[in-house]
Amino acid sequence: MKAIIKRLKSKTYWAAIGGTMLVVLEQNSGIISGYLPESMRSLAVLMWPVLMIALREVTTKPVAEK
Repeated sequence: MKAIIKRLKSKTYWAAIGGTMLVVLEQNSGIISGYLPESMRSLAVLMWPVLMIALREVTTKPVAEK
């Protein structure tokens, strides 16, 4: 449980959670997909949150400390 609480203090995780909410909104309304080619639509909305979480797992220190 402490690991989850520690991760939720990360701004990167909150950005990923916000991105996930945008993905849900996109899947229900199609706002963003109208501007993308058909081949990119399904992948584009899922890439950002996955990349954010992967970035958080790879980094050990905030950018300000490097």
